[in-house]
Amino acid sequence: MKRYAKITPEGTKDSLFAECAAQAAVQGKLTQVFESYGYAPVMTPHLEFQDVFLRQSADWLAERLYHATDSTGHLLVLRPDNTLPIARVAATRLREAAFPLRLYTHQSVFRRSRFYSGRNDEIRQSGVELLGAQGLRADLEILLCAVDALRACESPRFRLELGHAGVFRSLADALQPDEDTRAALVRCIETKNYPALEALLAPLGGSDEAEALRQLPRLFGGAEVLAKAEKLFRGTQAGAALLYLQRLYAALQALDLQDVIDIDLGLVHGQDYYTGFVFRGYMEGSGVTLLSGGRYDGLLAEFGRPAAAVGFAVGSEPLAEALLESGKVPAQPAPDVLIFAPAGLEATALAHMAQRRGEGLRCELAMVETMEEARQYARRCGIAKIAVVAGEDIMEDVEVRA
Repeated sequence: MKRYAKITPEGTKDSLFAECAAQAAVQGKLTQVFESYGYAPVMTPHLEFQDVFLRQSADWLAERLYHATDSTGHLLVLRPDNTLPIARVAATRLREAAFPLRLYTHQSVFRRSRFYSGRNDEIRQSGVELLGAQGLRADLEILLCAVDALRACESPRFRLELGHAGVFRSLADALQPDEDTRAALVRCIETKNYPALEALLAPLGGSDEAEALRQLPRLFGGAEVLAKAEKLFRGTQAGAALLYLQRLYAALQALDLQDVIDIDLGLVHGQDYYTGFVFRGYMEGSGVTLLSGGRYDGLLAEFGRPAAAVGFAVGSEPLAEALLESGKVPAQPAPDVLIFAPAGLEATALAHMAQRRGEGLRCELAMVETMEEARQYARRCGIAKIAVVAGEDIMEDVEVRA
């Protein structure tokens, strides 16, 4: 027997029955929200040329790619990200389409994880991209769409954390750390590793920017965080990003969303293509990032069509799991009727089955030879009625007793 014939690769899994129903329910709810905002569906290939993803703003992806080759030897990858292919589509197939473009997707991304990390390598995502729109109104639309998406899926007590890519970028640029140090700073701030962060900053001096970076992991909470940061960032180039966050948060308060929004100035996305506000979503009781997004105004220019852009992706699997736990996913109903026919009348049975299905009934064709076997099967599966084909034009309905 082949060693790997009966298992799935690390980081993947099969989904059965209720899980599939929950996934379908989540996708349906998200589709309703996305389309209510005017977004249209697109799909991109699972396989893309590696060149789509090998770019300076997304160099974090390189080590996590699944590789393949086409028939001519060109290097392909399973897409590790949905935003970059959408940027490619906007610059090619949709090049003549007028902005703004509102697009949504339901498709998986594939990323190598460390062995036994417990993370999925296939990640089912749904997301929206608003291309060719900039400013406060576009950012608010995306944030409100994200909130409505999570509410539609009945996510238990979710929170959105709001930051700005310009905060870390401006502070780090002023200190001019080398590439490795910069990447290490991102990891320490994201994980709130204070001792390691201090060790990295110590050689960079005691400037206002270094002190601000020390405090970034602590700048988490409500409106008071913005007031504290205003004093801390004085004399640095991070003021412009902070000023925009203040405007954005004030607008969110006007929309009465402050109860689901937190400020996190230590939110430093790994994707370097983000240029403006960034945000993540979490469910209470789970450390898994449920939702992630922000503004990425420079990415489409890398594909030859400069334009502002903003969007988010939400992981559909955590939403489906929460829906299952809530007990709100209906069980797969048993068929209304089992169609049974003696040998030689199979075609007649299928014709009767088509008629019943046309009447809106759920039907199943009995794959047994005798009526007694059909009764046993119906009892086992909870089917209340058997339709017995007794001749070319004769059918008798028989109630199944428990």
